[in-house]
Amino acid sequence: MLEAVGAEPTMTQSPEERERLIHELHVHQIELELQNNELRRIQEDLEISRARYFDLYDLAPVSYVTLNTEGVIQEVNFTAATLLGLPRSALLQRSLTIFIFPEDQDIYYRYRRDLDPAGRLLGCELRMLRPDKALFWVRLETIIVPGASGSAATTRMVLSDITTRVAAEVAVRELNATLERRVDERTAELQASEERLRRMNLDLERALRLKDEFLAMMSHELRTPLSIVLSLAEALNEDLYGPLTAAQRRALVTISQSGRHLLALLSDILDLARIAVEKDSLDRAPVDIAIICQMALLMVEDAAQAKDLQISRLIAPGLVGLRADERRLMQILVNLLSNAVKFTPAGGSVALEVTANVPRDHIQFSVWDSGIGIAAEDQERIFEPFIQADARLARQYGGVGLGLALVRRLVELHGGSIRLVSVPNQGSRFIVSLPWSAAENSAPAVVAAPEVAALPIWVTPPRVVLADDHEPSRNLYTDLLTSYGYEVLTARTGEEVLALVDAHQPDVVILDIQMPGMGGLEAIRRIRKNPASAGVPILVLTALAMLGEHERCMAAGANVYLTKPANLHSLLATLGGLLPQPPG
Repeated sequence: MLEAVGAEPTMTQSPEERERLIHELHVHQIELELQNNELRRIQEDLEISRARYFDLYDLAPVSYVTLNTEGVIQEVNFTAATLLGLPRSALLQRSLTIFIFPEDQDIYYRYRRDLDPAGRLLGCELRMLRPDKALFWVRLETIIVPGASGSAATTRMVLSDITTRVAAEVAVRELNATLERRVDERTAELQASEERLRRMNLDLERALRLKDEFLAMMSHELRTPLSIVLSLAEALNEDLYGPLTAAQRRALVTISQSGRHLLALLSDILDLARIAVEKDSLDRAPVDIAIICQMALLMVEDAAQAKDLQISRLIAPGLVGLRADERRLMQILVNLLSNAVKFTPAGGSVALEVTANVPRDHIQFSVWDSGIGIAAEDQERIFEPFIQADARLARQYGGVGLGLALVRRLVELHGGSIRLVSVPNQGSRFIVSLPWSAAENSAPAVVAAPEVAALPIWVTPPRVVLADDHEPSRNLYTDLLTSYGYEVLTARTGEEVLALVDAHQPDVVILDIQMPGMGGLEAIRRIRKNPASAGVPILVLTALAMLGEHERCMAAGANVYLTKPANLHSLLATLGGLLPQPPG
């Protein structure tokens, strides 16, 4: 019955209705096929994306590890598996803790404890161990990812192998430590060197001070007897001790010449010593070229005439003046001319020529001769102290080899240079080049020479306190002053000087600087401090010729400073200038 009822509509459907239903079935079938095609395409895209994802994940240059909340490995890429030294499958479901270096377990524990559930990235550096016990350093960068729909959270971790970087940092730290140690060692060495240098400087200063003291002592001890020889010769020549025969006067000339040669040698040694320690300075002033050349030639004229030498002078037209230390320039020229005369055979020639190089701002003094000449290998060494080109020359011509050394030092002190052109057996030319400009090319003003006043005749003999610890000097100057009308009171120490000044109120005091007990400088200061003697004239007559002595004596209160040996007439004239003139 039911089947009849259910089948009736079918049996009663019209052909058109059946055709419509069949058409709809075809349409639904097509739609299903299209949907199936789309699903297959999506599935293929998903497979491609999944493959691409796993390629990116597995083959990434960094190690990725996914952990559950207990720290057990859930996923790991191939890079991480390679880093940890196990196959990928062997790592799954194993705790990452087993790979942490035992001494760094606490670091890893605190690190996991401090991870932020909110998803903040946190980093950590520690050591790990592979199954083969190979140690390596990693940096962990971890983030907690909350689970979806209430599922458990997972921990995603990036492991970066920093072994090379840590090794480099360790190497840098070791290098820094090594450098710091070396710096400390070098600093200690430098400090030790500075201390040694300080001690060396102190030793050098002490040595220089001892050298200065030695030079001062040598100057005093050599000049004192030498001044006696020269002054006695001068006094004898003045008939102070009675008339002399012609033979005696010739002997006195020889004594004076020998003494002055020794005095010049002593002066050269002291000059070299002062310049060597840079304690000498120049007193630059306008210098008349013609006059200084004439004076230098006059100094060697007698020696040149004795050998029948032709001496000439040539000054370039228009050259009249320069700025220099006149005394030092005279030393330069006289030394060069003396050498030229000394080493030129009889009948030869010596000349002094002066030219200027205006573009180069230099003036040149050339001294040439037709003498024995100097070999090329000796032309540099002859400017060293105590050196002569040939030791035989010293025996034949005399000298100790100081002149040229002093010349070079003095030229360099002027800021100039000296060079030599020489051919053996033909002669030599020494060329001194000094700074010069056209503005200096003017002659200094001519100062009229002071008239030499006659020695006064005293109505009342002036009273002189004469202090010198050297008895021959004291006796010589006592005889000289007494013969010219002075009353002389003698002393040998500073204390005796003060006692005589207080007791006798002298008209003038003449004293040496180096005396036993109280020295001359202290005696001068005390005389000046005493109102009763503050105005008495004081003349220093000393064998101390060291640089600075003049200034020290004048600063102490001296009126005049003279060095021994003093010319007797100059001494008397200077002494007379300190005293009030006698009434007409």
